[in-house]
Formats: sequence, C-alpha cells, structure tokens
Amino acid sequence: MKTSDSGIGNVKELIAAFDAIKAKFPAYENRPQQMEMASEISRCFREKNNLIVEAGTGVGKSFAYLIPAVLSDRKTIISTASIALQEQLAGKDLVFLQKALPKKFSFAVLKGKNNYLCNKRFREYNENTDVFMKFSEWAADTGTGEKDELDFIPDFWPKVCGESDDCSSSHCPFYEACFYYCHYRGLGKSDIIVVNHHLLIYDLLSGFSLLPFHFQLVIDEAHQLENVISGVMGSVLSNSKVQWLLYRLRGLKIAVDNLFVPVEQFFGNHEPRSKTLHPIPDEILEDLKKLKGLLALDKVERRLEAYKENGHEDEILDRIETTIICIKSLGGVIDDFLEQKDGERVYYAIWNKRYLELRSSLVEARNAFSALRSGYDSIVMTSATLTAAGSFGYIRERLDIEGFREMTVGSPFDYGKQALIYIEKSLPPPAVENNHIFFERSLKTIESLIEASRGRALVLFTSYRHLQYAADNIKTGYSFKSQGDMPPAKLIKWFKKNPGSVLFATATFWQGIDVKGEKLSLVVIVKMPFGAPGDPVYDERCRRLGDRWFRVLALPSAILMLKQGFGRLIRSAGDYGVVAILDPRLVNSTYGPAIVSSLPEARIAHSIDEVKKFFDSVPRTS
Repeated sequence: MKTSDSGIGNVKELIAAFDAIKAKFPAYENRPQQMEMASEISRCFREKNNLIVEAGTGVGKSFAYLIPAVLSDRKTIISTASIALQEQLAGKDLVFLQKALPKKFSFAVLKGKNNYLCNKRFREYNENTDVFMKFSEWAADTGTGEKDELDFIPDFWPKVCGESDDCSSSHCPFYEACFYYCHYRGLGKSDIIVVNHHLLIYDLLSGFSLLPFHFQLVIDEAHQLENVISGVMGSVLSNSKVQWLLYRLRGLKIAVDNLFVPVEQFFGNHEPRSKTLHPIPDEILEDLKKLKGLLALDKVERRLEAYKENGHEDEILDRIETTIICIKSLGGVIDDFLEQKDGERVYYAIWNKRYLELRSSLVEARNAFSALRSGYDSIVMTSATLTAAGSFGYIRERLDIEGFREMTVGSPFDYGKQALIYIEKSLPPPAVENNHIFFERSLKTIESLIEASRGRALVLFTSYRHLQYAADNIKTGYSFKSQGDMPPAKLIKWFKKNPGSVLFATATFWQGIDVKGEKLSLVVIVKMPFGAPGDPVYDERCRRLGDRWFRVLALPSAILMLKQGFGRLIRSAGDYGVVAILDPRLVNSTYGPAIVSSLPEARIAHSIDEVKKFFDSVPRTS
C-alpha cells in the first residue's frame, strides 16, 4: 500500500512540475509521451531499479529525466555523448528548470582536465608570437580557465591545458588556485552533475574516485556508450605525447636533444599505405623497439629519482615527480604495443594528419558496463535510437544488459502527414565493383531531389570519397558547402543563415544536428551506413561473432545509424519534409523489410514526381 501511495504522490508531483513549466512558458506543448517517460523514470529512481527507454524525436527526453532527478531528492549524474550536449543541458534546460520549478536545486558541469588551463604547464611554456601574447592576456584575466571562454583555440593548447598524466593533484604547488580543482571542489554541493561519457568511463577506470557521488545515473545518447568504452579503455602512442616528454626532460636538464629527430622520423617517415593498418606491420614494431632502446626510459627514470634527492623547491619537485609518472606510463604503453598480449583489445596504426599513431581499443564492452552498473543504485539509459526492428536485442547483447525494464515511447510527431520517405529502386547496388556507376547515377538522383525540394537539403554520405565526388561534380543552382569547408558549428550556422542552401556531410553529421523549420526540408541518405571493412574494432567484433556477424551486429548497428540520420528531418510539430534513401537494398534484399519497419510510419514513394507533389502540397511559412 505504501508503494502505491508513494506512486500516486509521485505522479501528482510530476503533474505539478509540468504545470509549473506550462505556467512559466505558455507555448510549452503538453506531450503525453513525455509524461509517460517521466513517470517510469521516477518509478525507477524510487524503487532503485534500472531502465532502458527509447524516446522518439520530439518526446522531450531531457525534461523527462531531469524533472524526476530534481524531484527525487537524490544526487544524480547525467552523462551525455559530447561536451556540446552537456552545454545544452546546463546552458538551456537546467537553467530553465531552475526558474520554472518551485523546487530549488543546484547543478554543475564537469569536463575533462584538458578543457582547463593548467597554471603549472602554462608557466613552463613560452613562445614569441602574437597569438601567445594574446593568449597570455586571457590567462591573466580568466576566472575559470575554461577553453570555451576563448574565441580562438591556439595550436599550443594541448601543451598548456590540464593533463592527467602530468597532474599530482593536491601535491601540486598550484593546487589551491588550479582552475580544474577549484571547480571540482564545489561539485559535491550540487544536486545534479552533467558529465560526458568519456568522463563517466574515466571515473570507472579510477575506481569510482573521479566523480563525487554515485547514487543515480542517467545515460543519454546511450547508443554511443559501447564505442566510448572501447576508446577510453584503449591506449594511444603518438608523436605529440613523446615529443612533449622530451621537452619536459630538456627543461629538467636531461640531455635529450639527440632524440628529437629519431622520434620525428619514427612517427613521420613511415609510408602511409592506407589510413588504417591492422595488424601493425612488423617493420613498424621493429622500429618501435629501436626507438624504445634510444629513449632508455628506465635509465632516465633512475636519473630523475636520484635528482629528486638533491633537494628542490616544490615546483621543480612536482615537475620531477609528474615526469616520472609520464615515463612509467609511456614505457607501459610502448611495451603493450610491442607485446600485444591483451586479448581483449585490438592493436592497429592510423595516420593522424601526417603522423603515425599506434592505438589499441577494447573489443567488447560487456565487462566494463557490468562494472559501471555496480557503482550506482539506479541507472536510466535513453536515446532516440536504441531498437532495431522493434527490439532492444542489439544493445542488450552488446552490453550484456540484464535486469533492466524496457520501454519504448513513440514520437508525438505525425510522420504520416509531416514526412514522406523516398526509396530509390532503380540504382545499382552500391557494391565495390559498382562504385563508380553508383556515384554517377546517385548524383543525378541527388540533383533531382534538391531541385524538387528547392535546396534546403542535408545530404549524408558514408565516406569522404563519395562526398568529395559529389561536391566536385554536382550541377545545381543552389549554394552548397561540404563538411571540412569550415568547422562543424560554423557550417551549421552557415546552413541556417542561407535559405535554400545544401550541406554535404558524413560521420558526425548523422546525429546531433538540430535544424528546425523549412531551412531543412530534405535529408538524403545516399547509402546504408553499414560498418566499413577496415575498421579494426568493427572487423574484430565481426570475426568473433562468426556466422552471426551480419544479423546481430552489422544490420542492427546500421539501422540505428539510419534512424539517427532520419531524425535530422522532423524536429518540431510544424516541420514537413522528405527523407530520401538511395540504397536499393531496402527494396531488393531479404533484410530490407527489417530496415523499413524500423523507420517512422510515413508514406513511402519511389518516384521524384511524388516528392515534387509532396513539396507542392505542404504548408509554407514564408
């Protein structure tokens, strides 16, 4: 009986909270789906259970989990996929709720140390340039030391920002005035802390010592968690990391001038036969073994340990101690790449700009997710894309999720009226042997679609090569830009400011882009976003699955990404538009129906004339 009474009281409290929002913001739309989701999350928190919920576009999932978190009277961690989403929650949603809700609460945002200026490292660094002088003026005036305060990000930022391997925390002579720790020390007073998935997993690696409390956890954009775990629990060996150590050693009067050229040669002189190399070629590993001998890290460490006994001021002593930590870390990473004994990780090489990087990534995230679960009384996982063909089976298997209640909340949008799905049937399949033909013929279709929509289009590719072909050869009277022409945020700003414009994009633009209204009326998905062969982590996951690789990994992961791309179109109840999918496999393959059934219920068309009729029939606001 107590549970029932508590549940009734809780629902009343939720209704009162949403009524308060409506009173403060009369234009706020009542969404039954949002209340349904908020009620289930509130119940989850109250009963200390776990929940996974897919919330369709337009549900308003951030309020659906933030309001129950505020009302629960329990400290809550909110984890998002990126710093941009952190800022949306903290700079918009939580600020609004503080004003609208009668219940008082506090919140804070925590970012990684590399987002803050490090006073110790800044004192060590110097260059005689106008940019550095301008930066120094900012450093003298800043109250937070946050990178986001800057209107420019200098190339030397990685050398002056916080770095975990170069931080002795409370033992640092600059600890009391440290920008990061000044911010960090106030977090325990907050009711809600907003972090990103990378910090969430770093907290796990630290034995849950990084974040200040562990009661309730909301994981937004949960579909990205597996790949974040994979990257964070891997390692990187790069030119910048080794060069930085050499500069630090030189500053400590260790003779290393003879090492700069060999390090530059190792990372810069290997021929980039392809962007990714897996397995790492033997000649690279042989050269790494030689470089390890030249660096003589054990000898340098002994030298610094002896140097430490000579008596130094606190600043120099801290520099010596953190340098020893960096040496041990670097030595461990080098040995790991030489031995490659960890069967849970995949080892590979990539080219980042003009330099070689050695990387390892965790293949399976199940054990890490299980450890994460153990740190919280209650976990809510949510995203707009968690099911494929109506099932949570994919994410359940990838993370070994057990004991979570499952919930699907549909979108409040009327896709039957607001959207049309165009599926191309006549193009050749986009197989390797048909690449050039598919490029040519799909471009003609893209041109026809852009003409029908009068621009206002986002065209999503699965490869930069295809994007570049389209950008070089398209014939259209509408202005267009491509991903890479300017930074992503500025590119979106350009698109919003130029009516009728067209944006060609790939990778990150498949998700997180929010353009409401007529400015985005057509989303073209040129090809199904199946994982690309040559991605070492994806390839290894497929190999481990054997004959099941397509059914349980390739297909559902592609469906989730397709749904993300589709979600760029309808962003409000007044939006209208067309999603065009040019991959004929949706029509002529045995798995096509599973893909189509995962999309929102909208009318399907197969001719450009139907697209034209749709655009002629929709209401215009300008």
